[in-house]
This record gives sequence, C-alpha cells and structure tokens, in this order.
Amino acid sequence: MQQHLDFIERMTANGGPEPSEYDEFSQWLETIRAELEAGTLTPEDLSRLRNCFGEALSILTLQGFAYEKPHGYPGDYEILDKIYQKYTSKNPNLRKWDLFFQLQKAPLAVRNRKDYFIRLLHNLEAMDTQESKIHVLNIASGPSRDLFEFLSESNQGKIIFDNVEFDPLAISYAKNLCKDFTERINFLHTNAFAFSSKQKYRLIWSAGLFDYLNEKKFVFLLNRIVGQLDDQGEIVIGNFSTVNPSRAYMEIVGNWHLIHRTPDELISLARTCGFDDKDIRVGQEPEGINLFLHLKRGAEFITAPRTVAFNHG
Repeated sequence: MQQHLDFIERMTANGGPEPSEYDEFSQWLETIRAELEAGTLTPEDLSRLRNCFGEALSILTLQGFAYEKPHGYPGDYEILDKIYQKYTSKNPNLRKWDLFFQLQKAPLAVRNRKDYFIRLLHNLEAMDTQESKIHVLNIASGPSRDLFEFLSESNQGKIIFDNVEFDPLAISYAKNLCKDFTERINFLHTNAFAFSSKQKYRLIWSAGLFDYLNEKKFVFLLNRIVGQLDDQGEIVIGNFSTVNPSRAYMEIVGNWHLIHRTPDELISLARTCGFDDKDIRVGQEPEGINLFLHLKRGAEFITAPRTVAFNHG
C-alpha cells in the first residue's frame, strides 16, 4: 500500500502526469483495479489513495468533478459539455490532470458520440424529403451541444426536437446555448421513465442514459419508448462497450461506473423487447468504445453513419 501512496504523492507533487508518464499512470490504475477485485486492496485503501490526490480530486479538475458529482449524478451536463469543448484548467498546478483526462479514449468516444448523432440527423433530413416536419425525441438530452451544432449547420428547418431531461439546471444551460433555435426545440422537464406523449417520433435518441440501467430497467424503458415511434421510426441507444481502455481511470479516480455491454448483449436485450433480427443493428463510433443499438420499425434504417459495424439479421 505504501508504494501506491508514494506513487500518487509523486504525481500530485508534479502537478499531474507528464506525457512521458501517461503509460505508467495508466498501468498503475489497472494495477489498483486488479488489486481491488482480488481483495488485496480494500475500499478503505482506495479512500486513502484518493485522499492523496488533494486538490487534484476537487471540482477544479475534470477528474475531481467526475468524482465529486456536484450536480448529484454521474455524467452530468456540465462535465459532458467540458468534454465536448476539450476544456482544460488554466491553473498550471492542475492543468496536467485535465490534459490527461481529455486525451483518454472515453472522452474521445463521447465527442465521437456527439458527431455520430449529428451525422445521423443530417442523414435523416436527407431521407425524409417528403415530410415538412420530422419529430425527434432526445432522451436525457444534457447540455444539447449536439443539437446546437446540428442546428447551426442545418438550414432546412424540418427537424423538431423534444428534449426529455430531469435536471432543471441542464435545461437552463441548454436553453441558453440553443437560444437561437427555440422554435426547433421543446424542453420537457421530466424523468425518462415517466415521459409520455401523443406525439409519434421518426427518431428516438438516447446518448448515455442506458449506460446506467441494469437489464430490467433497460428493457422496461425500451419497451416504454417503443410506443412513441411512428410507423417508420427508429430508436438509437448509446452504450459503452466492454472494450473501454479508460475504465480503470473512470472507476478508480472518478468513481464513475457504467454498465458496459457487448454488441451481442445489446442485441439480446432488443430481442427480449420483441425486435426481429432484421430490425436490429449495432453501430460504433470510430474508437469502438461507444456502441449504438439501432432498432427500426419501418422498411429501412435511417442511412447510418459509416461506422455502423454489426448487422445481425
């Protein structure tokens, strides 16, 4: 245990890892995770290690923000938007930690996830040329940086968004960010499990909510939102893959736990909800870390981004 404490004290004394130390730090994190799983380190030991980070595990750093969870839940709108914008602290004593954070594969996959959604929306616009209005449901919409970027690029004006979000601060933040597009976005302050609408949607998107749902809740919510699709509609659900090189960093330092799933596990959950194999497809962003479960009702999928990789039919 003492060698682990000495290691973190050395890192914090230097203001965070240098690029030449990234591999060493990452290997140390994997070691800590393995020792916790084996029981050679205890939760109390982990608490002692986290205490050694000092200010580097406060809300002044991204990893500390993830750990402290000042909005009361993991993956909140504020840290997501900082990931999208590649934010790093200007404090020279803390900036190295943020640089390390932003260079990890998981934040890169989150930025790719945003781009995946934007490409999907552009493809949807191009497909539905006969419709004057296309309705999209965005579940757990967070900061809405993706919608801001899409609407800044799109001049067709066909897509109308209903954003379901339970955090009122996230809604306020997103409304301010998207203030030039208020006629295109309806912000709905409600829990995803309680949401119901007479509106039917061509696309239902959920970027990150299902990462936190066990199988029972996953199936329950999926069965609930299927009824909101129109007869040509498609659901796209993001979920982190079991192939996540950042997992040890997220869990050991940030206390940020996701339910990682394989493509086959996502397909099995879709089958449980009554989808036929021909209506199931699993895509991924370029890193292969964030997966996307595509479920269609109509004759064809929305023209999907080129990174769609798995098609079980």
